[in-house]
Amino acid sequence: MDSLMRYISRIHRSGNVYRERLVNIGLSGFQHVYILEVCHHPGISQEQLARHICVNKSSVTRQLSALEQAGFITRSPSPDDKRVLQVFPTQKAESAYPQVRALMAEWNRRLLEDFTEEERNSLMSMLERAMGKAIQIIEEEDGGKGGS
Repeated sequence: MDSLMRYISRIHRSGNVYRERLVNIGLSGFQHVYILEVCHHPGISQEQLARHICVNKSSVTRQLSALEQAGFITRSPSPDDKRVLQVFPTQKAESAYPQVRALMAEWNRRLLEDFTEEERNSLMSMLERAMGKAIQIIEEEDGGKGGS
């Protein structure tokens, strides 16, 4: 039996290539998740963002710097704790958000178009369980620090 990670990695890398279509709005294939999260959770802290998307804090900082320079987000200290940086979408991010969501919906539709509805539901349920287990393992091993 082939490795689960082999399949997941190839699907992920193929998705990265598919998301290169976002270059026309100034985003790389990896930045879509930041736009989705920041637009869905305006004011999210960088640390919360790292946990939400399961990426280490230094990677989040680098991507947010690039997105800030490109005009997609702003960062400002939290009024409650000046050490915490909150991330907010700009109008540019809000305008890109529907395009990112549409591209992701199209990717999902095309990826699963040969599956029956029952197969899609079953696959999504199993992947959700596997994702939950992966997050649980990481949180247990790093004390919930978000992989940093």
